[in-house]
Amino acid sequence: MTTENPSEQWPPANCAPLAWPTLPSQAERFAWYRSVIEDYSLLWEGHVTQANLAPVSESDLSGLEARLGCPLPPALRAYHSEFGALSLAEKLCSVTNGETPIQPLLDAYSGISDIAENEADIALASELVVFGDYLGNGNMFCFHRQTGEVYFFDHDTRAMLTPFFSSTQVYLDALMIRCLAEVHESDEGGEAVLVERFGNALVRKWLY
Repeated sequence: MTTENPSEQWPPANCAPLAWPTLPSQAERFAWYRSVIEDYSLLWEGHVTQANLAPVSESDLSGLEARLGCPLPPALRAYHSEFGALSLAEKLCSVTNGETPIQPLLDAYSGISDIAENEADIALASELVVFGDYLGNGNMFCFHRQTGEVYFFDHDTRAMLTPFFSSTQVYLDALMIRCLAEVHESDEGGEAVLVERFGNALVRKWLY
């Protein structure tokens, strides 16, 4: 644990439990996200702070959608409008052109044709847009332009493209659970929460 004062209670007394909350509204979902992000910031000595939150403007969001030729999934758009890109348990790509921008998968990984098993893989890849950089190892989370479904791109093992979540909303909720696992210093507990929701095979593909 890396808080500045070792004598402080950890996790903080008001820390969210390591469990899926009930989130009947967007306001309650974003309040949960903000609480998780604040505690994650304390854990990593200000690695993520309130000052680092950089909500993205409507003009920048619209500009990105024009470049992509498709709308962002509503949940991802709302997240960036509220928080901006943050490096949490995983790194979310930025709306504006930066080191890791939101961009078509074929642009993010130009060697797909070298590792694709068939034409269907290439056709699917052409419909995917990268929005999460995972751990900077070349494996990325993408959304489908038409359906909004989330796929995991894995250049190391088969399958190259795996359907993961029904929406970016589900991914973002799961990302907060990963952050909470670090805050609670319980990787096993966090994994158990994810396995209960998504199954062992998907979680092992994700985390291992």
